[in-house]
Amino acid sequence: MKLPQLLKLSSGIKTILYPSKSLPLSTILILVKTGTDYEKKQNNGISHFIEHLFFKGTKNYPDPNILAVELDKIGADYNAFTSYEYTGYYIKTLPEFTEKGIELLGDMLTNPIFDEKEIEKERGVILEEIKFVHDTPQYYIFDEGLKLLYGDQPAGWPILGKENIIKSLDRDDILNYFLKQYTNKNMMIIIAGNFNKNNILKTLEKVFSKFRKSNPYKKAKTKNYQDRLRLKIIQRKDIKQAHILILFRKRGLKDLKEERFKEKLLTSFLGYGFSSRLFKILRQELGLTYYLKIDDTLFYDRGYFYIQFGCDLDKINFALSKTMEELKKIKQEKIYEDEIEKSKTILKNNLLSTVETSMDLASFYGFEYFYFNRFISIEENIKKIEKIKEKDLKDAANKILNIKNLNCIVISPFTKEKIDISKSLKYLI
Repeated sequence: MKLPQLLKLSSGIKTILYPSKSLPLSTILILVKTGTDYEKKQNNGISHFIEHLFFKGTKNYPDPNILAVELDKIGADYNAFTSYEYTGYYIKTLPEFTEKGIELLGDMLTNPIFDEKEIEKERGVILEEIKFVHDTPQYYIFDEGLKLLYGDQPAGWPILGKENIIKSLDRDDILNYFLKQYTNKNMMIIIAGNFNKNNILKTLEKVFSKFRKSNPYKKAKTKNYQDRLRLKIIQRKDIKQAHILILFRKRGLKDLKEERFKEKLLTSFLGYGFSSRLFKILRQELGLTYYLKIDDTLFYDRGYFYIQFGCDLDKINFALSKTMEELKKIKQEKIYEDEIEKSKTILKNNLLSTVETSMDLASFYGFEYFYFNRFISIEENIKKIEKIKEKDLKDAANKILNIKNLNCIVISPFTKEKIDISKSLKYLI
């Protein structure tokens, strides 16, 4: 599979182009280096707030309804997302409308008007979003988990912010943050699809030639250290099942480098597929849970492996014990080659599925360059996966799955006195 082209516009904005006649749709993805990691305590949630407002009117389309009509005219599938290290905006459309898509997305990011009425409307929407998360244990437990994992620093704050802060942010706060963070040094444009390169470059220059040039805020340095187990019990009397989140602290991408492939294979081995170790024991054999998710999340300077599930209120301790027992087996018992190969196949399939569409390609190569300042082909990724042996899996398991990296949250109607997880922890000591 070919690699994309890296260019730089006259404004200094890095641009990645992946032209392909075989792609039925084109995607314009813009990544901005801003998110919760760039916020202060007094404006936590502002990155996400601003993300909402870009769809609420521009200099050329001051009425949000007119902007929506223009997007619909090109059949656009469009949205945005906010994380800790970046905010992303995309438009996916038919190839013949790629240039129009660039113009619309460019207008949204260069000429937002931040109308006071729209700010108040979106403030209400975000406050409802915060309430929704709080009332949904599967989501709320993650906010609490990151707080437990990272404490009172940006890495432990909620992306949505807190109610009192969202209520206090005004237009000046929003405008000043926008002008500081949305600059040429902080932005990257990725376009994948069936397009004419010369025409696209002309459109990009026209739209972004005068984009702001200034020095944005620096990302906060995360304190990613832990030397003991951390537990938290949250009592919610209105729920009918227990919600459990187990987090193991990991290093970030800057420190992991090639080891990230070993750790990803460990994640696949433990939780990808119904025959994976944890799915097999918790879901297939014991029938302890309906929803179960096992995965890992990596940032530049930190990361975590997690196990999340719900179970019967009377089986909390049993479920935790069985989970920890299975993790111990990974570290101590032999792992057979056929099981490793199965996990590699699942991981390779997942990897190849990330480059099936124009949106997939834009995301894959955009984030590869965002974190590594280079393009790593799918083939190169697969070769690294294929080289992993049993000893590599064991090494990753022993580094991650130990008690000093462990953080555990349980949401249930019970107090901590009734939830005795000490028996389960013996498996990791």
